[in-house]
Amino acid sequence: MENQLNEQESLRIIKDMIAQAKERFQKRNGDSIILWGYLIAILAMANFVLLRTLSAELQPQAYWVWMCTLPAFVIHYIHAARKARTTCAGSYIDTLVGHTWLAFYISVALFIASVFILAVALRAGGNLFTLIMPVIMSATGLCLFVNGKAYRFRPFVYGAIGFWVGALLSAIVVVIWQKQSLQFLVLAVCMIVGFILPGHLLNRKARHDV
Repeated sequence: MENQLNEQESLRIIKDMIAQAKERFQKRNGDSIILWGYLIAILAMANFVLLRTLSAELQPQAYWVWMCTLPAFVIHYIHAARKARTTCAGSYIDTLVGHTWLAFYISVALFIASVFILAVALRAGGNLFTLIMPVIMSATGLCLFVNGKAYRFRPFVYGAIGFWVGALLSAIVVVIWQKQSLQFLVLAVCMIVGFILPGHLLNRKARHDV
């Protein structure tokens, strides 16, 4: 009888922990998800337009638009740190998800640096650079899937599937049309499906649950 009660109590504690983490996630993260969704989608579209309009000599300059993410990341980090001080301590689920995204950022940075090093060493920049988008989108899908399952929020799971499909499409468009610029269109669509729409749904649900 005591074991049964302990098992039931453990299940109740786990359910309460998930519910509390989900509530905190809904109240804290909707705006940041929407912000990053719009920012990356706009930069992807800008990169696409520049690659299609600039001359061949100037096309490499189109990728400098992504430097806009650096100040955005700093602002986001400062805002998140200030907000964390005014909220209660996060649960184990919050910590796990946060560490998952941290591992994502580190892995992406190291991967891009490795691609550039290999591109210079092997003098095969064009071929190697086409790998960046599928790999990053696959990793983004993984993080969204973890978010969706951890917080039991299905739009993130659907967004993860969208990113996985997008990763495959970003490889296919290069093979069929030989246009790396089309990868940025795929990225923009995936940001809408995986970040912007779930972010708005998250904010709507948070307002409804208040």
